[in-house]
Amino acid sequence: MYLFHSLETTDLKTLKELLISNTRNDSIPALYQLKPPFQLYFLTVHPKDRENFYLTTAISPDSSIYLSQSKEEVMPYLTNSMHHHDYYELLFVLDGELYQNIENRRHLYTTGSCCLLNKKVLHTEEYSTDFRAVFLQLSDSFIHELHRNLSFNFFNVEKEHTSTFLEEFLIANLYESGNTTKNYIDFIPVQEHSWIIQNIHHIFELITMESLTPSIGSSSAIMELFCKLFRILNSGENYMTTPVQIGTDTENRIYDMITDAMLQTNGRISRRELAASLHYSGVYLNNIVKKYTGLTIYDYGMTFCMKKTAELLLSSELSISEIAASMGFSNRTHFYKIFQGTYHMSPSEYRKKNGLFSTLL
Repeated sequence: MYLFHSLETTDLKTLKELLISNTRNDSIPALYQLKPPFQLYFLTVHPKDRENFYLTTAISPDSSIYLSQSKEEVMPYLTNSMHHHDYYELLFVLDGELYQNIENRRHLYTTGSCCLLNKKVLHTEEYSTDFRAVFLQLSDSFIHELHRNLSFNFFNVEKEHTSTFLEEFLIANLYESGNTTKNYIDFIPVQEHSWIIQNIHHIFELITMESLTPSIGSSSAIMELFCKLFRILNSGENYMTTPVQIGTDTENRIYDMITDAMLQTNGRISRRELAASLHYSGVYLNNIVKKYTGLTIYDYGMTFCMKKTAELLLSSELSISEIAASMGFSNRTHFYKIFQGTYHMSPSEYRKKNGLFSTLL
């Protein structure tokens, strides 16, 4: 089931193109993109309810979309592939508990807890637990304005305030040119659940109402609500903060170079070829890939290769044999085995079953 609001079209094909342009492109690992200044992405997962397994609502200044998917519709597309964003994302668990894999480390987020990720961090959510969560997706321009508002103080008590981890996070990731740090902040609630509902849930409700029924002054009202939310998260009386930095700057740069090489070759580059190209030992490069993805160089390359294969299945009229050959496979059985392991269906099934939901992941 799907519902639309504030859209000029309800045509499914046009909506599919809109969602692609707003939320992702075809690089590997998946890069999700955001065109509006902010978006609230509400996600509810009911693992034991086959008909209402995956419920999503996306609300932004541009549009609002509601989707309800059964387990049968969703499972072929729910892989454990990592993704990252061209925007900042604050995950907040409204109810239940959610496991998230961040740079190959598994984290449990319970009711009331949250996590702020910068744009470079690879991660993926798990769907084995029952939860409701909201993902606040914030663009560079929005974060810049938010930080400006947080720094605009009239009163001495505000001016004497010392920087928090959250403010330092924003400054480092927004203003430092060439910054390659992969980092995020975990927020663990100190207050009771009833306080969280009364204060934080209420903020989400107000932002949602302003976004769905905007009027003169709604932009300022929404910005103030976000400022209030961040002030609550900033307070040690409300949340304990744990800043986490992943890897060294050198490792981050090398990993980015490996990823660029994978993109340029559709993943069909060997460890020896990477070592010759980047002037590092193959063992060292493999260790970096393993650290950031949990995969070997070969398996990491196959994620790029299978992504390109899936793209060709949907965008070209080439036969499956022709696609396999273009991806460098001479063994048809081997090609089918890897594709099946990645997408849990054959290439022909993937081509037939592709639909709206595949554009949302």
